[in-house]
Amino acid sequence: MDDMNSVLWELMDGTNEFGEICNLMDATFHERIAPADERLRTSVNQLVSDGLAIIRQSPFKGEWNISPRYDPSGKLLPPSSRLGLDSEE
Repeated sequence: MDDMNSVLWELMDGTNEFGEICNLMDATFHERIAPADERLRTSVNQLVSDGLAIIRQSPFKGEWNISPRYDPSGKLLPPSSRLGLDSEE
């Protein structure tokens, strides 16, 4: 994932509306993302079609856990300590 899509992914946490995301991305990446609305719509649609995101019509109100390192399936093993990841986040 490139830097712009990585930032988009972080902003798509259910707390920002599409227009807010467009404004933040435009202010961050300037001409690299112009026209922001079109490019972001394409990126969001790709994430949705890949099954990685959904589009909500209502605000996120904590219906599910979106914290880092949360595995909703419970199938993933904890990360190896050799990775040097912080255990607290």
